Amino acid sequence: MFMQFRFIIVQVVFILFLQAVFSQLAKDYEVTTVLKEKFFDKSGAPLTGKGVVIGDVDSGIDVFHPLFFFADGGEFSWTDVNGDGVLTFGTDGIDINGNGSIDKVEVLRYIDMLNSTWGLLPDGMSGKYNSVYDFIYIDANGNNKRDFGPDKGFKETDPCFGEMMLIPVNYNKDNSIKAGEKLLGLKTSKIRSVLQRDGIIRRRGIDMIQCEQDSSGHGTGVAGLIIGGYAGNQYFHGIAPEAEMIFSSVQYDYTPRFVRNFPDLFNFLKDEKVNIVLLEDGEWMYEFMDGSSPEEEILNEMARSGTTIIGGAGNFTGSNMLILDTLRSGNEITYTASAPYMSDWKKNDGVFFSFLWPNTETEIKITLQTPDNNTASFTSGEGKITAGKYNIFYAKEVSPKGTTMFRFGCSTKDSQEVKGIWKFKLVSNGDAYLRAYVVDVSQSWAGYSRWKNSDKISDASNVCFPSTADSCMAIGAYTVNFGWGINDIVGDICDYSSVGYNITGKLGIDITAPGHSTLSAAKNNSYQVFSGTSSAAPHVVGAAALLLQYDMTLTHAQIKQILHNTAAQDNFTGTIPNHVWGYGKLNTENAIRYLMNK
Repeated sequence: MFMQFRFIIVQVVFILFLQAVFSQLAKDYEVTTVLKEKFFDKSGAPLTGKGVVIGDVDSGIDVFHPLFFFADGGEFSWTDVNGDGVLTFGTDGIDINGNGSIDKVEVLRYIDMLNSTWGLLPDGMSGKYNSVYDFIYIDANGNNKRDFGPDKGFKETDPCFGEMMLIPVNYNKDNSIKAGEKLLGLKTSKIRSVLQRDGIIRRRGIDMIQCEQDSSGHGTGVAGLIIGGYAGNQYFHGIAPEAEMIFSSVQYDYTPRFVRNFPDLFNFLKDEKVNIVLLEDGEWMYEFMDGSSPEEEILNEMARSGTTIIGGAGNFTGSNMLILDTLRSGNEITYTASAPYMSDWKKNDGVFFSFLWPNTETEIKITLQTPDNNTASFTSGEGKITAGKYNIFYAKEVSPKGTTMFRFGCSTKDSQEVKGIWKFKLVSNGDAYLRAYVVDVSQSWAGYSRWKNSDKISDASNVCFPSTADSCMAIGAYTVNFGWGINDIVGDICDYSSVGYNITGKLGIDITAPGHSTLSAAKNNSYQVFSGTSSAAPHVVGAAALLLQYDMTLTHAQIKQILHNTAAQDNFTGTIPNHVWGYGKLNTENAIRYLMNK
């Protein structure tokens, strides 16, 4: 849900963010993906998500990130060459060839991971090994850097697709590895398969080493929260670090529908027989929002077959891109939208509108006024007209559930910016509950093009597609660790988190989970602050994976009921369920105990 990979990245007022961070540097932050208790499955094995396969509709994945390999490469003793009692990088090593000495190609070094977490990870010093988050590797090429990937001559069968990486067997906080302490080798990718944006499928054991890069880093952040790292061996790890993931990578179009191949993305995950589907994209333009689309029906079918469906509700609140109003028969009302010259650092050469009302009997006449004050009226049909210097594409459609949509796409005849004021005058022949959406080519949550000068601009009901599917558990986000401004309170709902009832009357939010500020992986050997309902939904996915490891017979409906029944209530949530918090805050430990005691 990232809108440039919006699969749920939120634009932040940077100065407020820095103020919030630096005012709390002394605080001990919570790693939201590490449980406070240890739990075991029926065989006595730790609950780590082992045996569970998660499908993610997202931006892709950095398959080379150290957090995304299993620690199944064997246990190694290392040689203390200089006899100082601690592992000295660049000197000590592992006697791979058994000749009794450490050759140049057996020397151990470490990956100096980039810590871009504003204090969520304990501070480290670049150029000095930090056991909290750095990784060790065998410098087989002897060039003082970790080499990996096909460009460096490595094959699919090579551990970690490159020079072998290792971690200490026992995590400690003194940033040293003592003589006698052993190392675990990383080997097998946690990523089973990837449907790339170009349609090529990459598979572990065949050609995963050739996988395309994560287009924005969003999928990498999501994966870090779910399957990253190694429980018991590192400071940070995902909720279900021994689960596996499959990715359906989204390719955005320039105009809506911005994602037109959702059926292909969902069917790939269905064919791969995933246990959980995670929806990390949020749409609203040219969508009926009533759960009736073919892709939502695919999700419903998967849920009926037992697959758990979870999605971020969206980061729509505060965007001024939605109007909710009740039209009265014969009354005339005008809505006004403004479109900027630039939108998310690009020329804004397209703005789009859709009007929804949940019946087919009511007819609404819509008169559009362009920024150059030309007008055109519409009551039905589809096509293209010219109004002044603008091209107007329009269509009226009805969903299988009876929701009427009138949509408009507006551009200039010479592909210039659509800057200015757009007005829509509506007259209805009957009462109608109206939703009016706007967005531009930025596809951004920020609402660059937005409604203005109306008391009907609303955030009361703004859960995004495809989490509007009847089967989907839609997840809201609340603030943890530190907020982004003076009004952003730890423990309270994130001010961007989508809320409300859907157009069908269904409660739009199921539960909430940590949104910002959470710790996760980032592309290119990095850690990052990860945020939004894109962060919240993976926490719920991780919880579902632990429940499934304990009982693989659990259905979508049963997991949903467990998470609802065990969600936490506090002073922020108030009485639950409600339209902001759903059934409350995710409580993974309560959910596991509930299942164990059934």
